[in-house]
Amino acid sequence: MSKIAGRVAYTIVFFVVSFISWIFRGWAKNILNWVPQIKKFCQGDKEEVCYGTLAVYRISFCLALFHLIMAAIMIGVKRRGDCRVQLQDGFWCIKIPVLIAACIGSFFVPNELFEVFGWIALGASALFIVIQLVILVDFAHSWAENWIRKNEDAEAEGDKRWWWALLGSTLLMLACSAAITVLMFVFFGTEDAEKCQSNVALVTINLVLCFVVCATSISPRVQEVRESSGLLQPALISLYTTYLTWSALMSGNVCNPWRSSAAGSQTALLLGAVFTILAVIYATIRTAQQIGQQEELHKPSDEETQPLTGTKDEESVNKDKKEDKEEKEEKEREEEDEKELRKNEPVPYHFSRYHLVFALGAMYLSMLMTDWHTVYNPGSDIATVDTGLAALWVKVVSTWLCHGIFMWTLVAPLMFPDRDWS
Repeated sequence: MSKIAGRVAYTIVFFVVSFISWIFRGWAKNILNWVPQIKKFCQGDKEEVCYGTLAVYRISFCLALFHLIMAAIMIGVKRRGDCRVQLQDGFWCIKIPVLIAACIGSFFVPNELFEVFGWIALGASALFIVIQLVILVDFAHSWAENWIRKNEDAEAEGDKRWWWALLGSTLLMLACSAAITVLMFVFFGTEDAEKCQSNVALVTINLVLCFVVCATSISPRVQEVRESSGLLQPALISLYTTYLTWSALMSGNVCNPWRSSAAGSQTALLLGAVFTILAVIYATIRTAQQIGQQEELHKPSDEETQPLTGTKDEESVNKDKKEDKEEKEEKEREEEDEKELRKNEPVPYHFSRYHLVFALGAMYLSMLMTDWHTVYNPGSDIATVDTGLAALWVKVVSTWLCHGIFMWTLVAPLMFPDRDWS
């Protein structure tokens, strides 16, 4: 498989395994009712949730482990001549059956391993959210710089399309952020004024931070050192942090009208899965760009041969044969040199980092699939499944961190003007 086809294949496998996890999430009790250790472990009021959580943990564990092993194998791969490059992009007839066998075998592994995995996945999810935030800030600046450059080129010819595109995108994202904020105040803050104070406080803090980043981004001092700074970047950051605040309140139990609603859970799961896939793909693309595009090899130009006219004597024929032989040997040497150069070419992206992001993404999706449930066994054979405040605060802190990272990209050039921030 080519390098592009290999990345597409990994993405498809991620999608398929995630879809299978989603199936087990809803129908695990009917599918796994024959597995003795899970049947004994999952009893009581949350029996169905316990089945789904342990099933998702098992499948996500295998997918994360697959990518962690691949990341370990690919450590130090820098050139195409490394034999491990073939393992990265090929051998799917071996890798897929091994992954399937691991998923099946995981249902015979003791439940205690997946109790621990649930907490590891919770921490890994927090790390993956941080990676998402860094990727999002990078994307915001890249998007703005790209469109501003295109707008400047178009304006020279009297074309206003990119200006309208910038304005329309910015206004749309700000309008969506404002609408979601109003909905959060209505649905998560009006049930009981005293009881819902924490929800109102979280929404208000995010709203204030959105105003701060917008004002900072368009301040004259910031625009002096970062010419592309405007409202497009903070509009995107505000939209994401507002969505993340909504998701955090959905994970909580206080003043949550959709706590028992499947529709809200499915929406959060779908949006989270989309963000996860996009983050993984964009991280890979940016890594590839940072490593650098491959230089095109210069193909040897065909030597021009003079047309032969008249009759050839024996000496002339022998001379031509000798030249043909030398030309053939020269061509073979050039082909060998070309192969050698191709082996020394750098790989198009960082393989280990690529698989590490996928592994973290798999654990993050396991949290989304299970509504951030944690499974534990408090001194008995019966499992306890609960969401708790962990999911809520992981997301809330992530929104603050996102604003902080973006603010740093704005003020850092002012604080350290001698450094190159391009």
